[in-house]
Amino acid sequence: MIPSEIATSIGPTLTKKEPHLWEIDLSNLRIFFGLSILSRSLSEEITNCLHSLPGDISFIQKINPNINHELIDMHISYVQVHARSGILTDWLLFRDQFEEDLRSVFGTFQRQSVAKKLHPEFYGEDPKSNPPIALLFPFYKNRSDVDGRYQILMERVTSQINVGDFFIRITIDSYDSSVLNLESITHEVVDDIGKRTYIAGASKISESLNNSIINAAQKGETFFEEENRHFSKVFEQLEKTPVGKLTHIHFYWEDSFRTMILATDPQNTLPMMKKLFLLLEDADISQAIKEGHVILANLGRAQVYVELSRLDRVLNFSFNKKRTQIDSGFYLKRMPLLEAIADKKEHSHNFENTHIFLIHHITSEIISMIETLRRLEIKSLDVAFVKYGGNIPPVYLDILLDIPTESFFMAGLEFKLTKNNRPYYGLSPLYSDTFPHKKFAAKLEEAKFGFFDAMKQLATYLFLNKLFKLKKTGERILLVEDGGYVAPIINQRCKENKTIGEIALEFWVDCPVEFASEELSSFISKTVIGTVEHTRNGFDRLKKTAGMENKLTLPAFTIAVSNEKTKEESKEVAFSILNAIENSLHGLGKVLSKRKILLLGSLGNIGGFLNTYLVEGRLHESNRFISQVDLKFSNNENRKYSDFSNLPEEEFFRTDLIIGVTGESVLKQKDWENWILNSESPNLYIASGSTKTAEFTDLIDWLNDLYQSANPVIEGIPIKLTIDRIIDPQTGMDLGGKVGFVLEYKKELVEKTLFLLSDGSPINFLFYGVPTESMDPIITQLTTVALGMVGLYKKNSLPPPALYAVDHQIDKWGNPL
Repeated sequence: MIPSEIATSIGPTLTKKEPHLWEIDLSNLRIFFGLSILSRSLSEEITNCLHSLPGDISFIQKINPNINHELIDMHISYVQVHARSGILTDWLLFRDQFEEDLRSVFGTFQRQSVAKKLHPEFYGEDPKSNPPIALLFPFYKNRSDVDGRYQILMERVTSQINVGDFFIRITIDSYDSSVLNLESITHEVVDDIGKRTYIAGASKISESLNNSIINAAQKGETFFEEENRHFSKVFEQLEKTPVGKLTHIHFYWEDSFRTMILATDPQNTLPMMKKLFLLLEDADISQAIKEGHVILANLGRAQVYVELSRLDRVLNFSFNKKRTQIDSGFYLKRMPLLEAIADKKEHSHNFENTHIFLIHHITSEIISMIETLRRLEIKSLDVAFVKYGGNIPPVYLDILLDIPTESFFMAGLEFKLTKNNRPYYGLSPLYSDTFPHKKFAAKLEEAKFGFFDAMKQLATYLFLNKLFKLKKTGERILLVEDGGYVAPIINQRCKENKTIGEIALEFWVDCPVEFASEELSSFISKTVIGTVEHTRNGFDRLKKTAGMENKLTLPAFTIAVSNEKTKEESKEVAFSILNAIENSLHGLGKVLSKRKILLLGSLGNIGGFLNTYLVEGRLHESNRFISQVDLKFSNNENRKYSDFSNLPEEEFFRTDLIIGVTGESVLKQKDWENWILNSESPNLYIASGSTKTAEFTDLIDWLNDLYQSANPVIEGIPIKLTIDRIIDPQTGMDLGGKVGFVLEYKKELVEKTLFLLSDGSPINFLFYGVPTESMDPIITQLTTVALGMVGLYKKNSLPPPALYAVDHQIDKWGNPL
């Protein structure tokens, strides 16, 4: 039977209030700072004595009031340490362990139930009826090492000099040949040492987080996130507790807490933050949190709810009010058109017994689509999330990681940098458990791919793995993607008559022996219903694969060139691109209106609107001319060119911002070198509005070569490179990379800085992409055409394998026009 109360190592009792809610009152808990520093200082002095003294170790050290003023307030002014010769032999082998043990000894001051026995009057006890007793710590128990098998006795002793003052005597004693006459020393054995994990540096950690929360509150924010970065002290310490390894710590608060913390001296709120870590030091409390319970702690001036989320990877502290947990239905309600499809208000289709593999951006609209697929009875959903730059709102991950894992799996990439600052992408730890894919993760880490190549590798790897599972059950899957990562590859390899074993090898998949020699086209036809494509880039890649005869291995439906997509969405994408460029420039202290702009792909669906919005709105009257490049131009005049090679050099050299929406790498290495050497502006900006990182592939490859070169040059001229990140000064958001070039050219010192906004990936995804209101009809159309394809499959009415576009060959339900 689970008890309703648990005695904690801190002192106050943990009381069960609801099935998964426990309370603890820490309002009167005395807080101490600097105990880890004191432990380390004594350990260092022991080391000094071992090097300088031939016999017993004995010294007395004065308490530093600036570090341990709580001990001074308790009239404890000194610590005396004694250890007989021989006890600390081989000290260097167990010094770190000893220092941790010493933290446990001094940590008892935080434990009222124990500390009052050592120092009764300062914990509300009458020393006449409850005289002080010593505390014995048998550290040798449960320690198999020959070294470090000792016990420590801590006593409070009256000062011989100052009446009313005390000192602490620490005696380090052998457990098997003790000279202490413990029978004559009134003491209590503290043998619950394992119930507590002392967090080293908790005072400093608390101070840092206290300041961060105050800074966030001053900006009017109600949330602060601490991320687990390399060498993060707080995460390293918390990993020692039952809470285990974390990726983030989240702090939430409401208005009353914000008002209180801003009106209070930070030194007075610091003890409250320290109590958060004292909670986690207790093994029972940490274990309860790990098991899914919520702890409500009264901190005195506030209360805090403590819980784990996201598959136990995120620790949440919610002050005064439990954090609001919304589900995917919240976002779906903001999309009335899609919600009507989810609730079957105008159709009778469903995804019953259907598996879907989805490749798309991690946005609130796609969370809504995932909710729609689940309401429409999908059997299982695997998602490869497309994530370029920007931050994922924590609430998105909270929602996604609450979806039952039996029917839902998700993965994605994370942006990384090599030691010489070369960008690449690895497997992200933020999504579903990727332990079964550790071999793939290691290969991806070794490959150091850019985004597009890494995403193709990840998505195809996961898709093939899913196919192998379904092949054994005879079930079918539908591929829905945004950007043509998998479908063009699968169809192309089928045309090349590849076997399953060959494509599995290419994408690092362990292929079951029974499938290895089977033709890919035959295998795919038996396991995949068809594919659905969202973007123009994916459409173009499929069209190229299909060839003039429009033949594919699978039927492919697409919304890429539908009326809704090409007209309405393109307008909003153009707006979002310009909004993102302006926000990024503002963070650098620059404005869009003064830029000399080269627009690549100016007659495309998005490019045309970009041109209009720039000339008619964003640019000032004195700067309303932009240079345009598009294959559709017939004449090369009036700043409009059919090919980049036709752009006059003097016009190119005046340019300081290049916006690309072609989906192809138009400028080559020689062009970038020419621009760096001869541009009139010292600051040069690059922004992509097209899918993936294809827009500036040649630039990224060239920069990567420069990063790796021991002696980088431009056109044979030695250069000095400085590589850094673009960080927004207000939000701290990473906006991309910047590269500084210093060289001598034409007998002059040339200094240029290249700003690669969003690292060459679509810049609008740094922020909000396209707003929900505009995406509602688009995602709805993507869903209906997927429903339509599954419906046709169930009726055995799928059209022959080819490319079919909504509003051209099919309607939004996949029916022929």
